[in-house]
Amino acid sequence: MRIVILGTGTSQGIPIIGCKCRTCTSSNPKDKRLRVSAYVELEKGELGAEKKLKLLIDTSADFRQQMLANGLDDIDDVLYTHHHIDHIMGLDDIRQINQLHKKAVDIYGNKATIKQIRTSFGYIFDPNTYRGGGIPNVKTHVIALKKFRIDGVAITPLKYLHGKMTVYGYRIGDFAYLTDCSRIPDSEFKKLKNLKVLVIDALRYKPHPTHFSINEAVAAAKKIRPEKTYFIHMTHDILHDETNARLPENIQLAYDGLELNL
Repeated sequence: MRIVILGTGTSQGIPIIGCKCRTCTSSNPKDKRLRVSAYVELEKGELGAEKKLKLLIDTSADFRQQMLANGLDDIDDVLYTHHHIDHIMGLDDIRQINQLHKKAVDIYGNKATIKQIRTSFGYIFDPNTYRGGGIPNVKTHVIALKKFRIDGVAITPLKYLHGKMTVYGYRIGDFAYLTDCSRIPDSEFKKLKNLKVLVIDALRYKPHPTHFSINEAVAAAKKIRPEKTYFIHMTHDILHDETNARLPENIQLAYDGLELNL
C-alpha cells in the first residue's frame, strides 16, 4: 500500500489570506498546508501487483493542485468523510480523470454526505445539464457502517463525531484515516486494533468544540496504539518543527506530500 498525504491544513489552508503569524510566514515548506485529503494506492484484491486500485479520500478544494504537485493523474474511487466544503469542493475536477482515462469514477459516502453532494453539485446529476463543456462522470454509492469491498479490497467505515455531526473515517488494511474528529465512540475503537499507521485530526493545542486538540489526539493515539501516528488538519497555531519536537517519538505531524509505504 502506498499512501500520499495530499493536504494537512484546515478549511482555510495555510498560509491564511492576510495573516502574518509565524506559521503563515514560515519558509519551511512543511508549514504550507493545503486542505486535507489523501491518496491510497494498493493491489486489487487477488489480481496481482500489476493491477492497482487508486483511491482518494475526499476531493478537497485544492484537489487539482494536489494531483499536479504529487504527479498523480488517475483515481478509481473517492471515499468521502463528510460534506463540508473543504472536503468536497474539488469534485468538478474529476472530469479531467474521466476524459484522460475514459472512465467514470465511483464515489462513496454515508447517506447525508451523498445527498448533500448531489445537491451542491446538482448540475452533475441533472439530465438536462448541457454536457458540451464537460462535467464530472461519477456514480454515487451510499454506504452503511459495515465493511464493503471495492475490486476485492476490504474497506471498513469508522463512525465518529465532528461536534454534533457524524463523520466517516476509513480503515484499509493496516491503515486508518480519521479527519475532522472530536469524539470517537467506544464501539469504534475495536475496529482500530493492530494498525501500522493512523492518520488523525489534531487542530491545535487549545481545545475546540469540533476537532481534537493536539493533546486529545495524542490521548486517542495512545489508546489505539498504532505503530505510527500522523496528525492532520492543523491550523496556523501549529508550527511544524516546533510542535514535532514536543510530540512522543511515534507521533508526528504529517505534511503535504508525505508518502508512506506499508
